[in-house]
Amino acid sequence: MSPRSRQAVLKGYRRILWPTDFSPLAEAALPHALRLAAGHDAELVVLHVLTPAGLYALPDVAAAAWGQLERDNRATGKAALRQLTERLHAQLPTLRVRSVLAEGVPFDQILRAAKRLRCDLIVLATHGRTGLRHVLTGSVAENVVRRAPCPVLTVRPPRFPS
Repeated sequence: MSPRSRQAVLKGYRRILWPTDFSPLAEAALPHALRLAAGHDAELVVLHVLTPAGLYALPDVAAAAWGQLERDNRATGKAALRQLTERLHAQLPTLRVRSVLAEGVPFDQILRAAKRLRCDLIVLATHGRTGLRHVLTGSVAENVVRRAPCPVLTVRPPRFPS
């Protein structure tokens, strides 16, 4: 256990990272993050990662259209984070919530945010996929668990098939 992890266990969590793509799966981990943040009087960091449009190979789309698509995507992400933050404040008025919008490969941006913001815990959902489906789709949760600078709580809701 790293010194930082040991300190978090002894003192409680100060900052909890909850990555979300606004899907029902990601939302399934939110109650756990909220309960832990409220119980430890910790700040909840809500992270949404935008995947750059350039990662989708559509060669017939003009550069101007890419730029507009990325601006629209960014505006939509900001608005969704703002709505979510307002909803969380309405639910738990004393909860400290910070929203962060990042752009890049999701697992990489989650790890960067956890390090940069000095998070004590990451709470995220997982499908729990195995076999060929796992190989084909990859796993954000697995990559985060393997490389995280702090403890990670993964939540696999029973209603989501693997």
